[in-house]
Amino acid sequence: MTEKITNGDYVKNGASLVEIEHIEEVLQNIAIALKTQRGSFYPDKNYGSALCNAGKETDEAYAAAYARQALYNLSGVLIKSVKIYDSNFEFTIAVNNQERQVLVTT
Repeated sequence: MTEKITNGDYVKNGASLVEIEHIEEVLQNIAIALKTQRGSFYPDKNYGSALCNAGKETDEAYAAAYARQALYNLSGVLIKSVKIYDSNFEFTIAVNNQERQVLVTT
């Protein structure tokens, strides 16, 4: 198990850190990769996504393409669908055949 991170900060429960299961860790890492602007992470210029550059005219197909580009090196991860609400993206992602949702706000 690993520690839960929300908005860049560890989540506490009293004096200890909240721990999460493996699949939740993978989803947490996916959300971080999707929220990070592609090219802004110094050690790896290909890390992140172009979702932050997406305008209001961005449709689900472009959002899915941006997400697939950001997650191409994660084995067992598949972007199934995307729904856009205002400037929020809700991704349905299959992680080793288990479907989960990841919400990305830009």
